[in-house]
Amino acid sequence: MSEKKATVLYIAGSGRSGSTLLSNILGQVDGFFAGGELANVWQRSLTEDRLCGCGARFSRCALWSEIVERAWGAGGVNPAKMIAAQRTGVRVRHVPSMLLGSRRWRHLGEGEYGRLLGRLYTAITEVTGCTVIVDSSKHPTFGRLLEMIPSIDLFVVHLVRDPRASAYSWLRKKVNPDRGYFGYMQQLSALRSSTLWGIWNAAAAALWRSSPDRYLRVSYEDFVAHPRWWVQQILQLVGQPAAQLPFVEERTVSLSPTHSISGNPNRLDTGAVTINADMEWVERMGRRHRAVVTLVTLPLLHRFGYSLRSSRAASRIS
Repeated sequence: MSEKKATVLYIAGSGRSGSTLLSNILGQVDGFFAGGELANVWQRSLTEDRLCGCGARFSRCALWSEIVERAWGAGGVNPAKMIAAQRTGVRVRHVPSMLLGSRRWRHLGEGEYGRLLGRLYTAITEVTGCTVIVDSSKHPTFGRLLEMIPSIDLFVVHLVRDPRASAYSWLRKKVNPDRGYFGYMQQLSALRSSTLWGIWNAAAAALWRSSPDRYLRVSYEDFVAHPRWWVQQILQLVGQPAAQLPFVEERTVSLSPTHSISGNPNRLDTGAVTINADMEWVERMGRRHRAVVTLVTLPLLHRFGYSLRSSRAASRIS
């Protein structure tokens, strides 16, 4: 395998933040590969054989079959062993030790787990010929583990959405064909989703805010209001400012199929897609749920630019 590092653009933050939309758009840019939530490759792809973004099951996708062969050879890898190692390493409670540079977490990134995971990203780069891999796994500690792997050069986009909007999305019932049939996406209570919102976003900011040349925080509300501008900023972050953008109009993109794994079923969307803010929660979210989310996330609302009463208006671009 090549000794050149794989450039990974990691989308960090909490669930239901718009990461799938952003990943899909970036995946249309020449030289970018939208990998989806690669943290789930062991469970949802290798074990459960869920759908690739191209519509085929993971095991039947020719591209992923070649990547897997290139990464681990004919013998493959033990998914159960990797799942166990990952569960040990990505718990949010480990953020303080990660910030302190604990040898334990550096060893995980530089040991067998990191070596096998790093070979996956290297194989993606070699097989697809991409310049940048977009990983929308979101979990901040998984992103930190990627940063510890010697064969990976990591950049982070921290995507933040109003916690009430995220919670409302978690409460809604949404069809998910990810297993090849029409089941439903996981749902979370307002209390649990808002707790995770606070923990994951605070952790992402703590882990990378001191690296402005490799970290960019973007609000969902600003992004959907000015998608072209924000995509340009992200390309600049990873040193690809001249890449051609997939916009056919200011807020309409043309999406071709990707080979993303795991994530929101919107990753299967193709064709012309108009980017609009999903603000249904403002009118339809129940008072009790809204109150719970606001109370739980109150310490961080202002820090991330949100008011008590409603989602902020996008205002960072004039």
